[in-house]
Amino acid sequence: MIKKIITILTLISMVIVIIIGCASTQFFSKYDIYTPSPKTAEAYLELGRLWGNRHFNQIKIKPKQIDTLFIEALIGPTLDFFWINTDLKQAFKKGYRLGYEDRIADLVLGPHFERAAIEIGKVISKKFVAVIDTFETNWVKTLRRAIDIFIVLIAEGSQADREGFIGMFTKIYGEKYMATQALLKDSPDMLQESAGGTQLYIDMKKVQAVLKIPEAKTLKTEIYQQTFKVMGDEMGQRYSHNLISREELIEWLRRSKTALEEIEGNNLGIIYCAFANSYGTDAGHVFIDLISAAGFNVNIVNPNCK
Repeated sequence: MIKKIITILTLISMVIVIIIGCASTQFFSKYDIYTPSPKTAEAYLELGRLWGNRHFNQIKIKPKQIDTLFIEALIGPTLDFFWINTDLKQAFKKGYRLGYEDRIADLVLGPHFERAAIEIGKVISKKFVAVIDTFETNWVKTLRRAIDIFIVLIAEGSQADREGFIGMFTKIYGEKYMATQALLKDSPDMLQESAGGTQLYIDMKKVQAVLKIPEAKTLKTEIYQQTFKVMGDEMGQRYSHNLISREELIEWLRRSKTALEEIEGNNLGIIYCAFANSYGTDAGHVFIDLISAAGFNVNIVNPNCK
């Protein structure tokens, strides 16, 4: 009977040890479920001790060896190590030294901080790139959409239609531009300029960043000029492949005359350069013939195509 009781107690003890061991393993494989709340020095001291104990007693980490789970914890929401205050950092380091139980604790801990910093650099740089890519992609898409609409307004609409479109555009965009200028004026010393010349105004006290944008008049001119480039390209491609008749193209040019005069510059020359690039051989003579038939003074083209 006594032997049976001893045997049962032994089995129970083994089960408890296994359960404790599994619980410990589960804790470190599910580290993200334990986040100090509130974040106190005591909590970080204990958490440091647990990680130090894991490295010394459980997986027996030596200097220059890396525990990837620990890296994830350092930069993740569990420890949030690089964003907590100095007191919490010191508490964690102290706890780690207590848990590691060896004078080389710092030699084990240091490489993990270094690797974590590298990973943070990778993550943040990718976020910056994503923000820039999104801005550039959306800017181009939006500009292209505006150009497509404007081409229709030139080819099929009236001057009043174009004025309505541009008027509302400059009003809404102009309000944003003026708001941006007010922020820049309010914080004149926060310019950060890259080697490439991109200007981003940052005010860390207000936790805001302001991208220096072109004024409404400049963007309006850009929409016109880009529209003329796309028009010239489409004219050249369609005409060279017999997708538009001479009469239709002449009418298109004739209807474009007013739009070409709505902003300064050699706008007919812009159309010609794009047309010539798409049409190919003998584009100059062909274009002169077309604009002459459309009622343009052929001497005003004089483009400086690049």
